[in-house]
Amino acid sequence: MPIVDAFSDATVRKILNTDPNFEKLRYLAVLAASSEPPFETSGTRVNGKMTFNIKQLWRVANHLGLKFERFRGAERVFKMLDRSGLVMAVRDERTGFHTQFCLTELGISQTIMNLDRLRKIQEFESQAKTMQRAIKKQLASPPPTVFEINLSQKTFTIGRDEENDLSVNDRYMSSKHARVTYDSGRWTIEDLNSRNGMWKMESNSLKRVLRAQVADNDLYQLGSTVIRFREPSPPHAQ
Repeated sequence: MPIVDAFSDATVRKILNTDPNFEKLRYLAVLAASSEPPFETSGTRVNGKMTFNIKQLWRVANHLGLKFERFRGAERVFKMLDRSGLVMAVRDERTGFHTQFCLTELGISQTIMNLDRLRKIQEFESQAKTMQRAIKKQLASPPPTVFEINLSQKTFTIGRDEENDLSVNDRYMSSKHARVTYDSGRWTIEDLNSRNGMWKMESNSLKRVLRAQVADNDLYQLGSTVIRFREPSPPHAQ
């Protein structure tokens, strides 16, 4: 695949533009793309090789959608690439400075390999997200235990300790979690300063309460346990 075609991938451009770790690759990739049509004609041929100066490379980078600040620090970057054998600097005989650059064979192969890796990052990220969703599904909390309690005219307590009237083996429930009392035909439930609170379940939502009246079919969550309260059925008429 031509190197220029790699920049049609938004993922490649995004990584090269935003990750400072890819600074050298960004310069190297632009130089590699500059050696291909339609950019090769904008360079300068020296000793049979197409070379490019900083200004020419900056124009190519803009065309490819890569962000450079007028190639600030480009000389420093190209010196590092030169020491690595990835580019070759051409000395301007008039000024004595290395103003023209071209790729080496090693630079071309390294650029192709690295751009190919960047193209695969999106695929790897997609696979990682799929795996994360699967793991979350596997680790999802099991449905809560549901207890159904028939209300009576006596006080009773709910908690983890065995001395409660309703003892529940729930590590998220306090030793003495809640108390239900009866007075003048009404039942009331109150939180006994539990660690995780008492929650009333209403229309697929949870509302934290400290004290509330209890009616038939009310649902309360204590810890990870759901309790459904049922009022006693009225006696049949004789």
